[in-house]
This record gives sequence, structure tokens and C-alpha cells, in this order.
Amino acid sequence: MNSLSGQSIAAGLFLSVLISIPGRAELAVAELWPTNQSVGVCTDTPLRLTFNAPPVLGNRGKITIYRATDNKPVDVLDLSAAGYTGNFGGKLLHYEPIQIGGNVVSVKLPSHALGPNGTYYITVEPGAFKDGSGHEFAGFTNDAAWHFATREAPPRDRTRLVVAADGTGDFCTPQGAVDYVSDDNYLPVEIFVRKGVYDGMVYIMRDKSRLHFIGEDRKSTIITGRNNDHFNPGRINRAVVNVDADDFVLENMTVRNTTPYRGSQAEALRINGNRCVLQNADFCSYQDTLLLSGRVYATNCYVEGDVDFIWGQGVVFFDRCEIKAVHSGYYVQARNPTENCGYVFSHCQLTESPGVEKCLLARIDANRFPCSQVAYINCQMGGQVPPVGWEAKGTNLTHLRFEEFHSTDLQGKPVDVSQRLPVSRQLSRREADALSDPAKVLSYQETWHPGVPSVPHLE
Repeated sequence: MNSLSGQSIAAGLFLSVLISIPGRAELAVAELWPTNQSVGVCTDTPLRLTFNAPPVLGNRGKITIYRATDNKPVDVLDLSAAGYTGNFGGKLLHYEPIQIGGNVVSVKLPSHALGPNGTYYITVEPGAFKDGSGHEFAGFTNDAAWHFATREAPPRDRTRLVVAADGTGDFCTPQGAVDYVSDDNYLPVEIFVRKGVYDGMVYIMRDKSRLHFIGEDRKSTIITGRNNDHFNPGRINRAVVNVDADDFVLENMTVRNTTPYRGSQAEALRINGNRCVLQNADFCSYQDTLLLSGRVYATNCYVEGDVDFIWGQGVVFFDRCEIKAVHSGYYVQARNPTENCGYVFSHCQLTESPGVEKCLLARIDANRFPCSQVAYINCQMGGQVPPVGWEAKGTNLTHLRFEEFHSTDLQGKPVDVSQRLPVSRQLSRREADALSDPAKVLSYQETWHPGVPSVPHLE
């Protein structure tokens, strides 16, 4: 992103002296992003206003983005509105467009609000923000205070894209990169996400298959947001990252749902796709962290939550993952049908946060889901797993498959399984060997040997 420095300095001076009232420091903007008179701005750029003091969101006034060529608004955020709906990859969802952290206000624009090779300006009306004492920010309503130009659209059919929050990549947000990919895509597309915090939901529609998300750093590349069943009701709407496409890969990053504890069902990731891979990634929420349907292979991942925080109808193989209970609850609820396997955990660790007293291996209502399968093969379990291990309600228990082989504690000592739920069973070595092969577990309807292709990280 380039900037015309003289004009930017002038605009900064203008913003810092909007109003001066003796005896009180007026709330004023110290910095804008994109900076005033910037050129080459991403079309999916977020907006940021850094104030001279922590602001408070007002309840009136508008933030309006205008197209400079004809002075027509392309988007309006009305602070008096009861809520906001945005387009995320073709899905309409309620979302929070304005976030405040310290002195910084971040504004997320709806998809396609800005176009390539366009010029825009932004106005902020009085009342949109206040200081801590309730005094309103005076705002700015002319076309010179915050003016910028967007870059050209990337050439079509590129198979490598870079996402960077600071505007140095092809896109500023993961959703912007997803939106670039053509519908009915059949080429593998690598989306390299640089270190940063990317606040906002992501939706990958079914036609956008073969996307490969690669984070620059597992702990410092973070896709986050607050979404849940109260905000966007229904299991297909409430995740931070929603994937309905096949052959999706996510690796080397963190996905976090910031819905607070007991804030209802709130997935970090939902997948309903075939031949999907999760590798070297962290997934964090409370209730229902991972909703996995289709066929998914997860390796060297970290998953934390409390109630049924791995669940769904899929065929899923977890290989050498850590599954951490942050409150008492249940690790898994598998709703697979009889014709395929459910959730298999191989060489995984089941851990807990301090103070967690009990977390059951799985639970199910067998009258609703009589063929549920959860298998733990050579897994380590902390003391939070009670002696009974499992919970099954209902009377239709004939086809239930709650299974273990060689469970140990975290120090490698065999667990006493003599008090396990009677309907559960200990596998033979031959049975365990068959379930230890991800290709055998996941080759439902077609052969699939899961693996992540070797992909060089983009510079």
C-alpha cells in the first residue's frame, strides 16, 4: 500500500484538532487504516480508527462508505440498527461489523463492498463513538478526511494466493481469498495466511473445492470471531469457519470461536466435505468446537472445549492429537449411520484444564443414533475420565460401538477399565490393528489414503 505523505499528514492534523474544548481532551482520531490518500488498497480491507483514548460505541450516527466517482454510498453502518447481516461467501449471516479493543476500532465491511480500481471516501457522523464520559466524537463528514483507492483485481485462475492483515498480500482476509476462487473450481488453490489475527467468519461453499489453507505460524496465524446458536441459529450457520467443499486442507494455524463460556453451541470449525485434512492446527471453543461430517483426517492437532466438543455424522480419524477438556463435560458425540465408521482416535492424549473433575469419553442417545461409533486406540487419558468412561441413554444398544484398546494414563500406565459402561467393549489386537489404519477407516464408498501434499510456504 502506498500513501501520499503530505496529504496524509495534513489529514492527520485535521483529525487531531477536530474540536478543542477548554478543560477537556476531546476524543479524536490519531491514525486511520487505510491511511488517507492511500492507493493500492485490498478490496477486502478492514477499516481501523485509532483514537487518542479508548472509545465507546455510540447508539446513533452512521459510518458510510462512498464511491468517490459519483458520491454514491456503497455501504452504510447505522449505529441505531438492532443488528447487521452480511454476505460471507454466498451465505447471509448476522455479524458484528464493529469491534473495539483499547484505543482501536475495527470495522469489517461486507463482501464485495469495495471493487477493484475504485476510489472511495468514508464519513463518520457524530454519535457513532463516545469517550468514557459519554461525550460524543465529533466525527468527520467531508470527502477529504478519509479517502483511498483500491488496487487492480488479481489475474484470474491463480493457484497461489497470499493473505496478509497489513495489506501486503493479495488479500487482507481469508474470506477475500476464498471469494476470488471461481465457482466450480477444480484446480488446487493454496492460500497462504501470514501471521496476524483475522477477525471474521469464513464460508467455503460446495463449489469451491480443493482449497489448501496454510498458516505462516500455528500460534500466530489466528482466524477468530464470535458466532453461536443464539446469533446465527442452526448447526450450518454458527461456526467461525464453515466448509461445505471437498478436498479442503487446513494446516499450521489456529481457529477460535470467542463465544463466552455457556454462550450456547459455538463451533470453531464445521466441515461437511469429502477427503478433508486438518494438520498441525489448534481449534478452540467451548460447546461443540468441531462439527465434522463427510470424511476428515486430523493429525497433530489440538482441540479444546467442554460439552460434546467433537461431534457430527462424519467418518473421522484423529492421529496423535491432543483433546483437552476445559470444563467438565463430554469429549465426543458421534452420530454416524450404520454403514460407516464414526470417530477413531489413535495415539491421542485426552487432557484437562486444572479443576476439571469429570469428562466422559463419549455420550449418545442410542434410540436416536443407535450405530454411534467412538474408538480410542492406544490413547492416553488423564484422571478426569471416570471409571465408567461412557454414557449411553435409551434401549436400542445392540449396534452401539463404544470401543477401546490399550488405554493408559498420561504416564503410560494401563488404565483400569473393569468398571467401564457394560455396553462398551475392549477391542482385540486384530480389531485394533484394523482401526489403526486411517485408509481402512476412511475408505468409505471409495479408496482414500489421506495425506497432506508437500507445499512450499510462499514468500
